[in-house]
Amino acid sequence: MRTQDHGAKSAGAQVYSFLFKQIASTFENAPNSNFAGELAQSWEFTPDGLNLNINLVPNAKFTAPINRVLDSEDVKFSVNRFLGLEGQDPAPNPAQLDFIETVETPDAGTATLKLNRQFARVLWRLADIYNMPIMPRETGDAFDPTQTMVGSGPFIFDEFNADVNFKTARNPEWHNGPKTPYFDGIDQIVTGRAAVLTQFQAGNLDMASSLSPDALPDLMKDSPQLRIEPRKTLGFGYISRGEPRDGSAPWDDPRVRHAISMALDRKPMIEAVYNAKQLDSLGLGVSDRVGWHNVLPAGYAGQSIDPRTDAVTGKYIQFNLAEAKKLLDAAGQGDGFDVPYHYTTRYGSAWKLEAEIIPQLVKEIGINFQTEVDDYASVYSPKTFKGDFNGVAFQLQAFPDLGDYLTEMYTNPERAGRNHSKVEDPAIVAAVTDINTTIDVEERNEKIQAIQRDQLIEPMWYIPGVVWQLGWQGFSPRLKQPVEWNGNGRGGEQVFAWPYWWLDEG
Repeated sequence: MRTQDHGAKSAGAQVYSFLFKQIASTFENAPNSNFAGELAQSWEFTPDGLNLNINLVPNAKFTAPINRVLDSEDVKFSVNRFLGLEGQDPAPNPAQLDFIETVETPDAGTATLKLNRQFARVLWRLADIYNMPIMPRETGDAFDPTQTMVGSGPFIFDEFNADVNFKTARNPEWHNGPKTPYFDGIDQIVTGRAAVLTQFQAGNLDMASSLSPDALPDLMKDSPQLRIEPRKTLGFGYISRGEPRDGSAPWDDPRVRHAISMALDRKPMIEAVYNAKQLDSLGLGVSDRVGWHNVLPAGYAGQSIDPRTDAVTGKYIQFNLAEAKKLLDAAGQGDGFDVPYHYTTRYGSAWKLEAEIIPQLVKEIGINFQTEVDDYASVYSPKTFKGDFNGVAFQLQAFPDLGDYLTEMYTNPERAGRNHSKVEDPAIVAAVTDINTTIDVEERNEKIQAIQRDQLIEPMWYIPGVVWQLGWQGFSPRLKQPVEWNGNGRGGEQVFAWPYWWLDEG
């Protein structure tokens, strides 16, 4: 709860349990908008949508040194710990659960979440591994959570060696057992991307995540026994505005942001970033799996709008240098300008490639992006990602639903977080609030499409790139999984997938 680091969250998701979990799906059907119970055996919202009554599974048990059944007081403790209530320090992202007012515990097996408003994304937020694992109320007393993990999940914390590996062992008393999980243990190796590829080809690793698109042709040629599978990453790469945000900077003019967008030639960008033509020739179907981001990202069925076919949003999301220069002239920036340009290399080779392509393209209309590569740990994470930067920045967010992007990127600019452009527009906030309280899925999706056309395209607070739609994972011949193993692009495989994968030595 005290970090947003993906590695720590993934490790914790093996050991701790969550109230809800994603339902795995095929690549084509992701994201799945439905969720299943994990610790929740059954649940029900009251008709007004302001109470969520959860009946807990009766046999979830914390491992040593706690060694007791998980109960509703642990749920209350965990919510309070996340939100920073009752003397606790809050998590870095408490707004994710700000719809919870209090937790009542009528008995050991029942927790009632009292909500301060109707909210359409309650179950997802409670299933998200970046939010709230259920921790024992003895946390901090019986054990130090910075040194070990004690949960009720499918695996038990075994060993951690900094910059070397992280080991977990099968939990024989897991409440979804006794047959699952099928793995006796997991050893996650910490190593560089190049070494991962080498070790994977040598048969020393069963799974290789985040394979570079450029590495796939040789990998498939040299090691045809390995299985390569697409993974829908469901993310959004975009350029956000930084300081000064008082109207004095060129990039604070929406006409300039439109011009930058129209200087981005997205077809060759997609070809370069995803290695599309070569991978298509190998039968991997990249062109069928990658779309164009709009002011909100591509890939979300019923919510995303394709700017290539939509006249309203497509006006500014196209390649047109002549119109881009006209827009700069109209904004008084016909001679061009220099602007600091931030990005981090943390997100892999495809991300870095797009980050390096963008300055070359905008230079064609006279804008000079002065590159500043931010160290992820010391600069990007504590400053740039929270909107504390000058100029513009190429940034990333990933959620399973466009309503979450709207909430995080267009509301609460005063809170250090994901509103990177520090958007302050009461009309947008009102529209987002309406979307978040619309329970009917079709009606909600219509509103999500409408806000893109009616309120987001003209200011274009975030200039869309092309990256973070498609990733690749490699599997050894012995590692097997059900047909439906894809998630919602926000991690959590350790909860909804790994416990149901198996090894076949035959």
